[in-house]
Amino acid sequence: MKRTIKLAAGMLSLLFAALCMGGCFAAPDANTAPPVSVVPTAGPTAQPTEAPLPTPTAEPTPVPTPTPDPVYYKCRVNTLNCRSSADKSSDANIVCQIGYEDKGEFLGTEGEFTRLRLEDGREVYCYSDYLVEQSVQLYAYLSPETAQKTDIATGQPVFEADGVTPVMVKNELVDMRLYLPDAVYEQLFATERNITGAPLYSRAVPLMQKDTLTKLMKAYDRFKADGYTLKVYDAYRPISVQRILFNIVKNKHWIANPDTTASNHNRGCAIDMSLIIDATGEEMEFPTPMHTFSEESARTCKTWSDTARANVDYITEVMAECGFNSIKSEWWHFSDTDSKKFMTTDIDLGSLTMLPKQEETNQ
Repeated sequence: MKRTIKLAAGMLSLLFAALCMGGCFAAPDANTAPPVSVVPTAGPTAQPTEAPLPTPTAEPTPVPTPTPDPVYYKCRVNTLNCRSSADKSSDANIVCQIGYEDKGEFLGTEGEFTRLRLEDGREVYCYSDYLVEQSVQLYAYLSPETAQKTDIATGQPVFEADGVTPVMVKNELVDMRLYLPDAVYEQLFATERNITGAPLYSRAVPLMQKDTLTKLMKAYDRFKADGYTLKVYDAYRPISVQRILFNIVKNKHWIANPDTTASNHNRGCAIDMSLIIDATGEEMEFPTPMHTFSEESARTCKTWSDTARANVDYITEVMAECGFNSIKSEWWHFSDTDSKKFMTTDIDLGSLTMLPKQEETNQ
């Protein structure tokens, strides 16, 4: 037992000496910092992540509100008073007048008035009833009438052969454009391009007796089927204009003397016309320009070209088959075979009631 204890003590002594020689258990130096324990980590510490700032949104470019195009209104009567205010109680505020188809910029309405800005910059008030939008087509509307025929030369009423029964005539003039909208209208007596060098009609309104126009519509269809369009140079002609023309021409072969006999133009049952070739848009070849009051315009003229004569024969044949007469002195003139039943009138074209197309008409 003692031997075992001694051996253990010896071995412990040897082990202690070996450790001391290696310095593993030397006393710690007071100046030596104690060892720092390092705790391994999985990697660098992540910094706190901040929420990304929103990308600034550019302010939208303001879109300017489009300025509406101005709306223009026009006058549908011969003359219309313009006022400085919508006060109709006094005529003292009438500052000017506008005429037929004169226009102004629409600025609004106030009661029964429309406020317009005229071309000279003035702002005025006009009765709304006499204005329409500029794009609106206007037409003439006349009331039909019937009366006893009056002798042009004497001014006396005309009776039948029995001397008792009155001879009755009618007047039912209508605007041709309501019935033949696709015809071409160039009323020379409403322009300076006539024998007088000045307008004789205060307004270009092609009028014709309704019965005569019914016949003309048949001729129009015939011409159209052959590739031609009717061109109207004159239709109804007031007898006062007839008198002006006769005093210049002084030849009843071309202009009837209104003091002795009326022209069928004065009755509204005659037309001065030509034809346009649809394929080219040009007028057919005829012997002379319109209203050339000379021997060259007469059907008896021997100097016409073969083409011009053939064209006159063609237009005359169609018109005759549709109920029209022709005259020798003017190749362009045709009148209703029933001309005696129509009234001679002297209507101021500038005083006509002009209205937009009416939905309910006696067409």
